Amino acid sequence: MAKIILQSEVKIRHKEEIKEPENNLTKGLKLDRENTADIVKYVARIADFKGADYVNILEMKNRLIITDFFIIIGAKNTRLTASLEDEIKVSLKPLGLTPLHTSGTTDANWILIDYDDFVIHIFTEEFRQFYDLERLWKDSKTVEWKKL
Repeated sequence: MAKIILQSEVKIRHKEEIKEPENNLTKGLKLDRENTADIVKYVARIADFKGADYVNILEMKNRLIITDFFIIIGAKNTRLTASLEDEIKVSLKPLGLTPLHTSGTTDANWILIDYDDFVIHIFTEEFRQFYDLERLWKDSKTVEWKKL
């Protein structure tokens, strides 16, 4: 009986250790539907934690009427872009956020996830450099986010 209890304690501790990075990702952020600025920082942290090579947030409030932020993410390959898309959607769902539209998942070189207030662009590095959205929107403000 004692052995079973000890095994259960080990499993619980292991689950808590797994959850720890999640807590670090949300540290200092107020995550609710009304606080889009913190949600986009959270998305940036998720992408960084999951292995993205490049993460940038552009504030588009004064530039576009359709969205407030672009989150631009670069990844090594299409497997990672697809994985990042999945991880971001899963992480935002408990906040009551589901995308209005997702496109580009078939070839996964440029995945676009539209959450209305913010749009996430997940590129392979080759496609990110080719389309160079930062150059296109170069006079947009860059949002600072704390890398963990």
